[in-house]
Amino acid sequence: QEEKREKDKKLNKLFWIRVACAVIAGTIATFIFEDIQGEERRWASIVFMIIVFIGTIFVAKSMKIQLPSSDRKKIVMQGIGSYIFIYLFVWILTYTILHAGTITKGITSPIS
Repeated sequence: QEEKREKDKKLNKLFWIRVACAVIAGTIATFIFEDIQGEERRWASIVFMIIVFIGTIFVAKSMKIQLPSSDRKKIVMQGIGSYIFIYLFVWILTYTILHAGTITKGITSPIS
């Protein structure tokens, strides 16, 4: 019982580490890919997101979470959906806030 509680506590901690990494990495991506234009910016950000996630796998392995061999994929799958969506949300939100003044307002009509 104590062992299960310790395992659940570590998996919960891993989840929140990934949420925090998603927020931080999404914000950083807004600034480090500022000079890249178009599709390249999008793909660079996605690759960055994957690299940071792989980093969290190494963090999870260093936490020494005692899982049976049938549950080993939990280290990778714990919080992956939240990580992806929070990263994308924060990246889009910070980019929008940063460029709010440079966006044209509305659609211009050719008939004026």
